[in-house]
Amino acid sequence: MNDKANPAISVGGLRFEWDLDGGRVLASGNPVMSLWTETTMARFMSAIHRMVGTERLNLALYGSGEATAEAEWMQFVQPAASFEDGLRRIGGVAPLLGLGHWELVSLDRAKKELRFRTRNSWESVYQRALGVSWGSSSLAGRFAAYAKRLFGENCWADQTAFLTQGDPWDEFVARPSDRTVEGQLEALISADKATRADLDAALDRLKQEIHERKQAEERLKQEIHDRKQAEQTLLDKLEIIRRQEDSIRAMSTPILQLWEGVLALPVIGLVDNARANQMMESLLDAIVKTQARFTILDLTGVDGIDTSAADHLLKVVRAARLLGTRCVISGISPDMAQTIVGLELDLAELSSFSTLESALRYTLR
Repeated sequence: MNDKANPAISVGGLRFEWDLDGGRVLASGNPVMSLWTETTMARFMSAIHRMVGTERLNLALYGSGEATAEAEWMQFVQPAASFEDGLRRIGGVAPLLGLGHWELVSLDRAKKELRFRTRNSWESVYQRALGVSWGSSSLAGRFAAYAKRLFGENCWADQTAFLTQGDPWDEFVARPSDRTVEGQLEALISADKATRADLDAALDRLKQEIHERKQAEERLKQEIHDRKQAEQTLLDKLEIIRRQEDSIRAMSTPILQLWEGVLALPVIGLVDNARANQMMESLLDAIVKTQARFTILDLTGVDGIDTSAADHLLKVVRAARLLGTRCVISGISPDMAQTIVGLELDLAELSSFSTLESALRYTLR
């Protein structure tokens, strides 16, 4: 059929339709997009690669391949008479969408091993145009997901042949493995390969949480003040006020995990004996649960400090040290620094940083 308003054609059982008024191309009713692989796609992927590097690019594509395979399994493999038949159906659709030629080379159910080959996938085409060989990670993720479904356990696909390196095809072997995208990303970060984007994202999350907690605390304080003035003689309102005061105290000592092995304790307001005991209890419990190596005491929200408050903070630091975590301080204002010097407080045992960002970078070096 070739309607002037919406031209359409069927190829290999797949119907392509051009919705000219809507500006869409549909394949069996689903919107699709065409790109010049050797130019537009190549430049697009090259720009992303410059920002994140080869390892992160491949992990992102691998994960997207895994996610895409779930829908393909439900649509093509599950209704098929066998796994092999389902893969043949997927391989028949792939070239119609410009995804290359896919082939299941071998399936060994006893060894739990799948071997796939592809030719002219979009990844190999754009990489040959760029003169690079980063690997076809999107396909690897797809094939690993098929193996996971078939064998009923986590699998990982390794690429063993590369069109971009002169081989006649891309080849992948999928086997059971304990490797995951999340685990590989954690390994990059643990190997001190955290990017500026990772650090900025962690700092933004922390700053946003602190801002929201301060706003919530101010709102609760105002509510308590208003209710105390208007209903101080009513016992039921006193109970409400008590609960709100408990909420404020709990919110004033949040324990935040910024990174693996790094905790933060934003200190807001005054530090008295009861507050210090609560901070110590919450922090020690968090240290035991997370096995933290560092704890950042952020004093950005502290209005002032005296000998008693400093002594309370040092007790928290010493208790944390007994559990194997090292405490650092951030956010000391110029006025607070002058007060500490004037009071002759001994904070020499602590590493101090002017900003939370500096303290976080110190713990991640």
